[in-house]
Amino acid sequence: MRDQRVKKTSFFLLSVVLGATLFSSVSVHAEGEGKADPRSLKHPLIGYWESRLPESGCLETYWFKEDGTAVFTSGDEQLEARYEVTPQPDEHGFFKLNHRVTLSNKALDCTKQHSEINTEQTSFVLFKPDGSSFISCDDDAPSLESCFGPIELKNNAARSLH
Repeated sequence: MRDQRVKKTSFFLLSVVLGATLFSSVSVHAEGEGKADPRSLKHPLIGYWESRLPESGCLETYWFKEDGTAVFTSGDEQLEARYEVTPQPDEHGFFKLNHRVTLSNKALDCTKQHSEINTEQTSFVLFKPDGSSFISCDDDAPSLESCFGPIELKNNAARSLH
């Protein structure tokens, strides 16, 4: 009888130890996964993006921050904006993006224009399946006739801009 209690106690302790080990390895694995792709729980738009206009080679940059602010450059123009983006894509895969300019240096952009403070724009973004780039469109029509890009991810939330 004592032998059975020792076996039961040993089995119980072994089960507890194995369970704790399994739980901690799952936790470490999940944390490791979060570090491998820090944007996995965030919106795919978060990050620093670049695009060169094919005609002129002019550089445009887009830095979408987690706090709903963004910094854009286009040629000599530098803008700050507040943005909102839908959390999920529509039936065609597009995310709706609205932004309002909050600060502008009033310099000329790549198209020789400049943006005024408080101007608002709506666009629709469609990501490449691996998240490495997106195109931006004036509407969410599947024909993609009003789109430009690709706009390529240069760093995400895990890396510093410096």
